[in-house]
Formats: sequence, C-alpha cells, structure tokens
Amino acid sequence: MKYFNFPANDMFTDMPVLSMFGIGGLLELVGGVLIIIGLFTRPVAFVLSGMMAVAYFKFHLPGGFFPALNQGEPAIMYCFIYLYLACAGGGAWSVDASRGKA
Repeated sequence: MKYFNFPANDMFTDMPVLSMFGIGGLLELVGGVLIIIGLFTRPVAFVLSGMMAVAYFKFHLPGGFFPALNQGEPAIMYCFIYLYLACAGGGAWSVDASRGKA
C-alpha cells in the first residue's frame, strides 16, 4: 500500500523513501515477498516481528493500553505470527527447505 498506493490512500502519496514509513514499506514489500516464497524465512520473519512491535509501541500504545481500544490488534497479531515463523521456519514447501536450510 505504501509504494503502490493500492488501495488508493492520500496518506502515502509522495512519501520519502528514507522516512520511517518509507523504510517500513520497503521492509513490508521485500520481506513479504521473501516470506511468501520461503527464502531466508527465519531472519526475515524476526526482523518483521521487530518492525511490528515497534509499530505497536510507537503508534498504537500512546492511544491506550488495550489493543482493542487503540486499534493495535493487527500489529500485535502480525508480530506474533512473524515471531512464530522465525522459530518454526518456512516449512517443507519453502525455498529454504529445497536448499536444505530449513
């Protein structure tokens, strides 16, 4: 969404690449593709888990403690999903498994 502006959103138009949102979008784009194909799954998932934890604590926690009240449920959910992938790996069908690195 941050780089392709799909679905259309006025918040991310003309976003500098080296801003916090720009770096986050780059991590989401590249990391998402690597997670989907299962290449370098563990380190990428660990970095993305940290990114989602930072997103929650920086942007959602100031709105209140409980995730249901500060709209932080997706950030927490993805943080723990990526943390699980960092521990479990990409699985039998990943590129890492075909390389013998799973």
